Amino acid sequence: MRLADLALAVGGTVEGDASLDVRGVAGLEEAGPDEVSFLSNRRYATLFRASRAGAVLVGRNEPAHGRTVVRCHDAYLAFAKALALFHPSPKPEPGISPLAVVEGAAEGATVLPFAYIGPGASVGARTVVQPHCYVGPGASVGVDCLLMAGSVVMDGCVVGDRTVLNPGAVVGGEGFGFVPTARGLVKIPQTGRAVVGNDVEIGANSCVDRAALGDTRVGSGSKLDNLVQVGHGVELGEHNVLVAYSAIAGSTRTGAGVTMAARTLVLGHLDVGAGATIGAMSMVTSDVPAGERRTGIPALDHRDWLRVANATKELPELLKRVAALEARLADDSTR
Repeated sequence: MRLADLALAVGGTVEGDASLDVRGVAGLEEAGPDEVSFLSNRRYATLFRASRAGAVLVGRNEPAHGRTVVRCHDAYLAFAKALALFHPSPKPEPGISPLAVVEGAAEGATVLPFAYIGPGASVGARTVVQPHCYVGPGASVGVDCLLMAGSVVMDGCVVGDRTVLNPGAVVGGEGFGFVPTARGLVKIPQTGRAVVGNDVEIGANSCVDRAALGDTRVGSGSKLDNLVQVGHGVELGEHNVLVAYSAIAGSTRTGAGVTMAARTLVLGHLDVGAGATIGAMSMVTSDVPAGERRTGIPALDHRDWLRVANATKELPELLKRVAALEARLADDSTR
């Protein structure tokens, strides 16, 4: 498409050759003269100046260095929109494969071979159910969803509209509940549901467990990376971000806009306030007020953790100094 049309589609304005024919999107190092690239981080300014890209998506205040640019309010967002224009998601025709088993309702949906939709289950219009998916009896999946190969919505569980389950994602697996006795562990029946809101994405092999009683909830707009665990009875707020290997133990509640970096753990029965951020590889052992940043094991206020981390580097020298002082004291005491 012409660069002028691309700029209009991504909400930017062209400085330079607006008639340029753009045939794709590529990184700064790989892009050619008929491709558009993007600059959203100034650490790549050198690559920007050296790039062969025909045009570059940049922020409002980024110098153009004499080349054609598309000025945008958010260059990274514009990049995402441009990529979607050149790589639109396929829209298969509605219909049910004769190799699928559909015992519930799937009118207007696309159900591919070897998928299963149980009795009393419903799948909304324009939703795509890929091979080897399981939608259990009484489950509900909204409109415009994508259930990728091997994903699971267990019996009676709910998935909202425009939600994506990546391969192997499981909504409504049994919560981990057992009573210890002298003869071993006795299983607690997990009779509740898992309820996932609208516009959610759940990554590959991530799990949202059903509760023993009541619902486990994932708020609308939340994004879960691969290999994320949401325990039974958790209430995850809207627009939460859980990066890979994150885990939230049972009955914990989070507010809106919480971010958990990779490999973070939040223990059970806690409250994490809206807008809180948990640093990578941290363990949260107590409630987190809204808007706070916590890092470390156990997680501390982020600024306190930075001081602790910096002090840790000085420990070897401090130990030497303490040993020297102890030696001097010992000498003084023998005189």
